[in-house]
Amino acid sequence: MLSIRELRDRAVIRPIKRAVEDQLLDLPGVTAVDIGVQHRAGEPTGQQVIVVSVIRKIPREQLGAGTCVPSDIFGIPTDVIEEQPVLQHIHCARDKPLASCQPRSERAGVVRGGSGIVPCRAVHLSPPAVPNAGEYRRIGTLGAIVTGTSPTVVPMGLTTFDVGCLDDAWAVGDRMVDPEGGRMHTELARAALSGRVDAAAVAIAPGSETSCVVDGIGPVTGHATAYPGERVRKNGFGTGVTVGIITSVDATVRLDHGEALGVRVLREQIRITAADLRFCGPGDAGAAVIDPGGRIIGLHVAGSRGGAFGFASPIADVLAELDVELCTEYQRIRV
Repeated sequence: MLSIRELRDRAVIRPIKRAVEDQLLDLPGVTAVDIGVQHRAGEPTGQQVIVVSVIRKIPREQLGAGTCVPSDIFGIPTDVIEEQPVLQHIHCARDKPLASCQPRSERAGVVRGGSGIVPCRAVHLSPPAVPNAGEYRRIGTLGAIVTGTSPTVVPMGLTTFDVGCLDDAWAVGDRMVDPEGGRMHTELARAALSGRVDAAAVAIAPGSETSCVVDGIGPVTGHATAYPGERVRKNGFGTGVTVGIITSVDATVRLDHGEALGVRVLREQIRITAADLRFCGPGDAGAAVIDPGGRIIGLHVAGSRGGAFGFASPIADVLAELDVELCTEYQRIRV
């Protein structure tokens, strides 16, 4: 966990970072603005600074006037790193059998967190997003089971907006399927793409049994606020169960949602750094990020190329914007 001094330093930096992040994001090549530990020659200095991510670092002398990240902002030093966050879904050609996505687990017919999910609707994509132009289906992760807050308990699966909705042509009722076994998740129930949340909820098919468990991790016990220094896990359809360390709760990230939706900015996201070599990868979008006590702290949305860093929307914001509640502890709901 961060020391009291580090937490105080972040509290001082936070309002300054929020005030200037839009100007920094407007600079060429900037992909994210965050608060973190400054590095020099690859080694941490221990000083908390404003961290600016760019697609590629370029020497200052090669940059034009007004296009360079300042060395300090109102007395707060900056650190520039190379990092390009991307949405983490998989695109499969429409004519490719979903069965070719090999299953990673056996769930005995029970719908639970950590499984795959794919809309039945396809989208037309062209290079460089995909190798060849054509119709593609998008695969992501059903991260956890939730229910509506109305008196009628309606079980739903939690995933991301970009997985559940695809583009601006989405509609409530769009049908989904599990790529591992073809089990139908029925329909898109609700979705939110805002300044802090990228999420969707999918109604579970009638006759299905759900379990408030995330495969490979265990039962969901509730939700909690993320704290830097905390160790977390996730189970994504792409990379399975991985472990990471929360390194920030202040990440503001630019994410390209494609031609229809364009580039969107997600603010105050949770940054997770891989505890080993990789925390996330394609297919993991929608995975629940879980603390050691079984509490969900975020919904995985994006990651750096290579998977060393992941980004998650805070779970409290996700639940509030979708107007849903987490299914917790060994509950099983039959629709």
